[in-house]
Amino acid sequence: MQRILFLLLIMVCSAVTVQAAIYSCRDKQGKLFITDNLQALPAECSGRAQVVEAKDPDNLNYVPAQADPQGSGAVFQQNVRAAEHKQRQAQGRVEKMLLRAEQLAEQYRQAVQEKNNATRRWSYGSREIIKKADDRIKKAREGKKQLTAEMQGQKIPRDDERKIVSWLDEVAD
Repeated sequence: MQRILFLLLIMVCSAVTVQAAIYSCRDKQGKLFITDNLQALPAECSGRAQVVEAKDPDNLNYVPAQADPQGSGAVFQQNVRAAEHKQRQAQGRVEKMLLRAEQLAEQYRQAVQEKNNATRRWSYGSREIIKKADDRIKKAREGKKQLTAEMQGQKIPRDDERKIVSWLDEVAD
């Protein structure tokens, strides 16, 4: 029993080595590229990369990817920032649409509930409550039409569009 526990302890505590493939390639200028990620190699090395046999891992030196030359990435970075800004604006519009759709659905539900309660518990003030509820229902329906029209010209992610439509479906026409 002690032997089994001892062997189990040794197996658990023993180090496990993992070997990853190392790739190398020379470009047309003769530069040597070595990496563990095929996608990090230049495009001209695609299909020509060779697997490096690492018999002695101490002989293998890592060469980091070259940084972009100064100035050439400035325009690219500016374009990236502009695209990110547009994406944030679009996401903000979608979030506002989601919020409006949820508010319209809630407004409609509350108005219908108030109207039903006033009808059930008929009293002298029920007519006024029903009239206000009908106005709120009408506003919710108009808001639904307006939001539906706004959605037609927008690029909205499919999941968000489904959420908006499900909220608006609660507002009966």
